Amino acid sequence: MARKPVRGYRRACDPPARFRFMIGLSVAVGRFVEALFWAILRVAGMVGGVVLLVGVVLGVMWWLIRRRR
Repeated sequence: MARKPVRGYRRACDPPARFRFMIGLSVAVGRFVEALFWAILRVAGMVGGVVLLVGVVLGVMWWLIRRRR
């Protein structure tokens, strides 16, 4: 029959108590960096879309002006 672990029992693979908060901290930092990455991509995509729209509008205006002459 297997013995139940005693309260405060640590397995060999468990980090020491002083480093356990670091695991949660690294998860939080990872999630923050991921959110920052997607926010930067969202802004870059919006800027790229605006630049593309301005380019298309300028191209159509140039084409209309050249066509009327």
